Amino acid sequence: MLTVIRKCSPFFFGVLAFIPLLTPPFLFPEDSGGSWEELSRQAAAKGDYRSALDYLRRAETGSPGNPALRQKKFALLYQLGQQLFRENKLDQAEDIFLQALDLRPNDQGVLKALGYVSYYSQRLDTARDYWEKALRLNSRDSELAARYNQLKKELEVEEKLDSSQLSNFDLRFHAGAADYNIYDIQSYLLRAYREIGYDFNYYPTRTLPVILYTREEFEQLRSTPRWVGGLYDGKIRIPVETGDLRAIDFQKILWHEYTHALIHDLTLDNCPRWLHEGLAQYQESKVEAIDLDPLRNAWTDDNLIALDHLDEELGFGNDSRRIRLAYAQAYSFTDYLIVGYGFWRMNLILERLKKGENWRSALEHELLISPESLEEEWRNWLEVEFEA
Repeated sequence: MLTVIRKCSPFFFGVLAFIPLLTPPFLFPEDSGGSWEELSRQAAAKGDYRSALDYLRRAETGSPGNPALRQKKFALLYQLGQQLFRENKLDQAEDIFLQALDLRPNDQGVLKALGYVSYYSQRLDTARDYWEKALRLNSRDSELAARYNQLKKELEVEEKLDSSQLSNFDLRFHAGAADYNIYDIQSYLLRAYREIGYDFNYYPTRTLPVILYTREEFEQLRSTPRWVGGLYDGKIRIPVETGDLRAIDFQKILWHEYTHALIHDLTLDNCPRWLHEGLAQYQESKVEAIDLDPLRNAWTDDNLIALDHLDEELGFGNDSRRIRLAYAQAYSFTDYLIVGYGFWRMNLILERLKKGENWRSALEHELLISPESLEEEWRNWLEVEFEA
């Protein structure tokens, strides 16, 4: 099994958009200027759903029981819940979705949303209950049916696991497993929280599930190549093969996947895969050096991957040699950016990505150089490194 290649599952990319968007025109018809409803409509159009709800509540005091206002309130709660879910504020999102459910107890979308919140809070039984109700309301929802079937598989496996609550981590594992010491795992996670958090200046308050499977359990739940040593899909999942992992391998994988979790939060998942993997390996390299032989060989053979094509080369279905090279390039280019411009610049780039900017524009705005020129500088840097 490869130990330097870690993969953040593409499954999680896009999951946060599971709730259909309700656009401002649906929320509010044009109202007369200056009314509480108009102020609510304007706030909603800007994405400020909390203010929009506050304005709408003021409008309700003058028209209690108004069904049109009740409908608008439901829509605003739905949007706010979705916004909080995207930001991984799961407890707050759940509270808002429950308020929406009070207004429409049989709304399929809200039940589906509450299932997702419960799922990523590692309350699988509750998620199953919500999704069963949602499917009874709309059995033709193929996406939800697939998620529900996946959930049942996870329940079958994970109900056998023990659990340990550790600060911001919900750790699930096989008690008495001979292949790892659970106290060591806890120590690695706490160090990751402190040290990786320091680089990104970000210490999540949410609880992150970390699940240790046997290799057989992992393959039963996830269709991934055997070289995958761990993945993050909203939860950190690690397969453990008997006698396969050294203690240092555990720390590398945990730091790598924990970095994916932070990047997801910091960019609202608007991050190119090469930067995701580059930053994850940068943190991993603090535990053990990254194998750069694939990069050295490609540089010698003039066979490097263009930066614009790096993401597509990181896919599971590619040749393992190309994947190794893609990972090595992603790490090397990211390391070059950090060494040359500082980690604080990287954090500014991530802030731009969070606001929806594309990565090429974010790099150019913060580093004052085009991506093409950066790539050329990096190639020159490799020449110095490899010929030294």
